[in-house]
Order: sequence, then structure tokens, then C-alpha cells
Amino acid sequence: MPTSIPDSEFSITRGGLLYKFLRGIGVILPEKPSILRQILFFTLFSYLPLLVLSLVEGLHLGNKVEVPFLVEFASAIRFLLVIPLLLVSEVIVDKRVKLTLNQFERSNLLSESGKAKFEAAKLDADRLGESIWGDLVIILLILSYLLFRIHVNSVEMTTWAYPNPADPSEHSLAGIWAAYVSYPIFQFMILRWIWRWIIWSRMMRKISRADLAIITTHPDQSGGLGFLGEPPMPFSIFTLALSIVFSGIMAERVIFQGLHLHDHYPLIALFAILCILINLLPLIHFITILNKARIKGIYDYHALISRHHREFEKKWISSGKTTPEEILGSPDASSAADIQAVYEAVKKMTPYPFNLKSMVATLVLVLFPLLFVFALEIPLLDLLKKLAGIFF
Repeated sequence: MPTSIPDSEFSITRGGLLYKFLRGIGVILPEKPSILRQILFFTLFSYLPLLVLSLVEGLHLGNKVEVPFLVEFASAIRFLLVIPLLLVSEVIVDKRVKLTLNQFERSNLLSESGKAKFEAAKLDADRLGESIWGDLVIILLILSYLLFRIHVNSVEMTTWAYPNPADPSEHSLAGIWAAYVSYPIFQFMILRWIWRWIIWSRMMRKISRADLAIITTHPDQSGGLGFLGEPPMPFSIFTLALSIVFSGIMAERVIFQGLHLHDHYPLIALFAILCILINLLPLIHFITILNKARIKGIYDYHALISRHHREFEKKWISSGKTTPEEILGSPDASSAADIQAVYEAVKKMTPYPFNLKSMVATLVLVLFPLLFVFALEIPLLDLLKKLAGIFF
């Protein structure tokens, strides 16, 4: 049984039932991510049939329904923008995760006893990423949702999916395809990324217990783990994808249902907090070890300073034998100042490997798609002024 895995073979995004299926039918080529081929494949099965069926039924444009297919932009956002973004992000996240893991070794943060635990954490994450069980659970969740959900038009207007005003549960052909093929594909893509986030969080928990050699005096004020919170964080692009979907839903409510955006401010704030937590929660596992290292560092350096300053006093104050010529040019005073600076650095160390910059970076990604929604109700100039008032 292997005890380590090379970086070239490690991945939390390359594996699972869907990956094996796409490899089997030739969509994904050996040793290549084949992102463009995957985008074309999912577009072929998620969006194109909706367009064709809407054209056949005359629901693509015109006055047959209040919201024709080509006017209802949320579907295009999901299938033509978000799914391709999630596929592209597999390569980006894979590189970022490998860079992060490699930094533990480059920074000598792994003690001899911790290296085995670190490699075990990587092997466990790779095994979970390769396993088909995560995808099978996701499929069961989606099938259960399809089985127990009653498909009813929740919007009080006719749409390309629900064209009959007399029966809000009656689907068009495009609506049937959307409900039982297109939307499950999209749901699978989102849930698969949540599964990867769980793998990432689990791996961070295991690494936090790998006897890390924390450097309490490190200038990043996070014991040498500040790189974990350095933006962009591994799942930032996933939160951007979620924000694009969320913004599309909000925009539809404003345009088609006549709802006011200010009624959804609490929901928007809750969504922004959720996106920040997605990026930061995997790192909270390091809080315990960082806090212990900080407290120990404060006590250790406090004792060191006490001993140093006591000897300093004996030599320069209590003895009374020093001359001005001896004091001038002596390195002792500089040594006292240096050790004091080190002690202050330890006291400034934070017990978490992220900072305000990490949260602001996520918030910017979340708010960027929402700017277009806010622009529907607030003039662009006024909107920019409000944003400037928040950040400056």
C-alpha cells in the first residue's frame, strides 16, 4: 500500500463516476483535461434540446407565453455560463490545491513525525476524489428530489416551461427536458463541487493534526500558515459561479415578477456570508494549533526576555562598574531592542490563517455579478458612489 502520492498524480477534481463515464465514451482524453470537449458535451445535453424544443413548440419568442425561452435568461446563465465556468475551474482549483500543499513542504512546516500524516491526508483526499461513491450519493439525492418534488409553476405567469395558464403543473416538451435532464445535470455539477469542498475541508482537518512546525515569529502573523488565506483561495471560483446563479435568479425576480431588490437585502447578505464561509471554514481547523503555538510562544519568549533583561541589568545597572566608553558601541542595547521586537511579533500573531483581505476578496467576487442586478433599480453612477462609500 503506497504511503505517499506524487503531485502529478494527486487531484481532488479528477475522478469519480462522471469522470470515469466521460473517459469511457471518449469525451475526456487520456492525460488531458479536455475542458472544451466537456463544455460541448454538456451544452449538447443541457441547453441545445431546450432551444430546439422551444423552437418546435413556438415558445422561443413571441406572445404565446409571457416569458419565452430566449427572454428567460436564467437558463442560459446556468447552462452556457456557469457549467462551463465550473468545468474550467477544475483545472484552476487543481493547480491552486497542489500549490498550497507544496507550500507546506517548501516552508519546512512539516516535522519528521508530521510528514507521514501529511501524506496520509493527501492519499485520503485523492482516494475520496477517485471514489464513485460520492457521485452515487449525489445521483440518489437528485433522483429523490425528482421523485418527491411536485413540479408546479411558482410564478404567476406563463413561461416556456409552463405554458398553460389553466394548469400550472403542465409542462411543455422543453419544460419536461429541463425538469428531468437539464436541471439534474446542473444540480449534479453544483453538488459535485460541494463534495470536493468536503474533501478539501477534511484534508485541511487532517493536515492541521500533522504536528506542524508553527513559526510564531513569522511575519505573516499566522505562524507561517498565512498562505492558506492568500486570495484567490481554492474555492473562490466556485463561489463566483454560485453568485452568478444567484444574481440571475434575483434579476428574474426584479424583471419578470416586479419585485423590489431591497426586499431581498437580508437574503443577499446571508448569501454573501455563506460564500465567505465556504472559503474560510476549511481553515478553522488550524485555529487550535495556532492558538496553542501563540500562547506557548508568548510564554517562551516572555521567559527568554526576562532572562535576557535580568542579565542586562546585572551587567549594566547593578554592577556599577561600567564606563560611558563601554556602553557606547556595545551590542547589548541593540540585542535588548531586537528581542523585544521578536516578543511583540509573537504577541501580534493571530490564531487563524486568514485575514480581512481574504474575506474582502471573496466579497468582491460575490458582489461583482450582483452589480448588474443592482443596476436594474439603482442608476449606475449612484451605485458606484454607494460602493465607494463602503470601501473608502
